Amino acid sequence: MTTDRTIVYPHSMMLRTQSHTSQGTALWRRLRIIVPAFAAVIGTGTVGYLLLEEDFGWVDALYQSVITVSTVGFGEVRTLSDASRLFTIVLILLGVSAFTYTFSILGEYVVAGEFRGSVRARKMRTKISGLSGHTILCGYGRIGARIVHELRSVDQQIVVIESDPAVAENLKSSGLLSVTGDAGDDNTLQDANIEKASRLIAATGSDATNLMISLSARALNHEIFIVSRADDEGSEQKLLKAGANRVVPIYRSTGRRMAQLAMRPHAVEFTDIALGDQEIELSIEDLRVHAGALLDGATLEHCLTPEGGNYMVIAIKRVSGALELMPPPTAALAANDVIVVFGTREHFSELESHTKSPAR
Repeated sequence: MTTDRTIVYPHSMMLRTQSHTSQGTALWRRLRIIVPAFAAVIGTGTVGYLLLEEDFGWVDALYQSVITVSTVGFGEVRTLSDASRLFTIVLILLGVSAFTYTFSILGEYVVAGEFRGSVRARKMRTKISGLSGHTILCGYGRIGARIVHELRSVDQQIVVIESDPAVAENLKSSGLLSVTGDAGDDNTLQDANIEKASRLIAATGSDATNLMISLSARALNHEIFIVSRADDEGSEQKLLKAGANRVVPIYRSTGRRMAQLAMRPHAVEFTDIALGDQEIELSIEDLRVHAGALLDGATLEHCLTPEGGNYMVIAIKRVSGALELMPPPTAALAANDVIVVFGTREHFSELESHTKSPAR
């Protein structure tokens, strides 16, 4: 008997995230206190002069209030009564207090680094907007940290989306491009320049969050390649239907690897070397044949350049989805076929150039 599992979507995921407040918003919160405070002081002064001086009109009362609060030193509009002079003393004290508070708030904004943080955030947004073909990583936990390490080892450009502001700040300090917010929110994904990204990895610890990320990412970029983590195997099909190209069930993958290590340690060791898990310059790469490339319409024999002794084609993934293992040299290639190559990384560059169209 099977039990139908459902994913419960937290209500907070249906709303636009409010967890991340930009540096500009921090300044605006302060201005929302300062501006009404000055308006209240000037308004009080205007009304006070109107009540205390019978020959004052609205303009005279407003002018007298402004020059008093600002302490610019201009003379009185008209000779003031004793009551008005006492009121002026109080108004000056209120104005000085308002100015003191303003300078302390603005000083805190600059000295505490918020201004510098705002400039740094603007520079980071500019860098992210200039990226193309980059990878977006959603969630920087223990798995996310390892993903970043692997991507950095092959000089892949990365943008990390992290919901925890403290973690995101540490990422920025370490030189990583990052966006703070809910990765399932369209605006956050757009801040990470998803329109020009080529890959997205949903690595959060929540299957529901990863599902929302996959849905949003697929809607914003139909061509992006999405890899999603799944803690519950029952979520795998849901994630695939939501838009993920590949799903990695964490516990199943870990269990399989441990069993393989116990039974075939040397074979697993070789696989680790081939996938770059050790400091040996061997790698398995997949290269897509673009339309108009040198290999479009050619055979595998054309892959065997003078460098060919340093790599070999071990598989071809056809457009139809068929996978041909250990194809013969006479196997023909077509546009959008993917060739899987094993060898040294330094010798892949020429072969990769043969898979790209002249316009690329």
